[in-house]
Amino acid sequence: MADTDPIYSFIYKDPFHKIIIETTTAIALFSNSLLIFIVTTTKADHIVVVYVPKTIYCHLTSTGFYFFPRHVGGFFFGTPWASIFCWMFIVTYYQVFLILAYHFIYRFKTVTRGIGSSFTDGWKSTNWVCAAIITYVVYITAFVSDVAFGMAPSEQTRNDVPPEILEIYGMDLKDPRTGFIVIAMRRVNHTTNEVYWSAESVISIIICMILFLGTGAVVVFCISKTSAAIKSTNITMAPATRHMQQQLFRALLIQTFIPCIFSYSPLCMILLWGGLTGK
Repeated sequence: MADTDPIYSFIYKDPFHKIIIETTTAIALFSNSLLIFIVTTTKADHIVVVYVPKTIYCHLTSTGFYFFPRHVGGFFFGTPWASIFCWMFIVTYYQVFLILAYHFIYRFKTVTRGIGSSFTDGWKSTNWVCAAIITYVVYITAFVSDVAFGMAPSEQTRNDVPPEILEIYGMDLKDPRTGFIVIAMRRVNHTTNEVYWSAESVISIIICMILFLGTGAVVVFCISKTSAAIKSTNITMAPATRHMQQQLFRALLIQTFIPCIFSYSPLCMILLWGGLTGK
C-alpha cells in the first residue's frame, strides 16, 4: 500500500476486494437459484413474496401477480394512493435500465469524442441535461400510462381478487379505498369458470417489454461501439488513456451484468412465467 493511499484503500484492493466480490456473487447466485427452484417446484395454489421492508406485497395466484401495500390510504384525484405507490414501485424498478443507458451513452461519447461526425458533437452540458430530462419524462410517462392502462384496479380485477389475500394479509382488495397493481394476462370467466387471455393486460406487458428492450438496445449498441473504439488502432489515443478507458469500461460492464444476471433476469423470468402460466 503506497503512502499516498487513504487508510480505507484496503476496501477496494485485493485480497479484501476479491473476497467481497466472490462472496457476494456466490450468495446472489445461490439465493436467486433457490428462489427459482422454490417457484418452479412449489405446487401450492399461491406463492407469497414479501419485499423488505414489507411495504409492498407480491402475491402470485393462478391468474397472475397482485402487488399491493400493507396500508389502506386515501385518494388522489379519484385514484387510491396505494395504486400510485405501486406504480412508483414499478417505475423505480424499470428506471434503473434507463440510467444504465445514460451511463453507456456517456462512456461511448467520452471514448469517441472528436472522432467521426454526429449531430451531438457540438453539444454542451446543458444540451445533454435537457435531452436526459426529456427522455426521462417521456420514458416514465409511457410506463405510468401503460401501467394505468393494463394493470390498474378495475371492477373486474377487484372481483377476481382471490379470498386468500384477505385471509393472509387482512387486506380487502375489493374495497375501493385499497389500491393495487395486477399483472394478470389470464382471467377467469366466473360464469363458465374458463380461463381466457386479457387483451389489455397482454398489450400492457408487450409495451413494457418494448420499453425495456429499447433501453437494452441502446446499451448493446453503445457496448459494441465503445469496445470497437477502444480496441481500434485507427484511433489515436495515448496508451495510458486507452488503458484507463478499458478499465472504466470493464468496471461499467461488471456493474451492469452482475445485477442483470443475478437479480433482474430471474425476477423478469418469474414475473413472465407466473403471468403466463399462473404457476
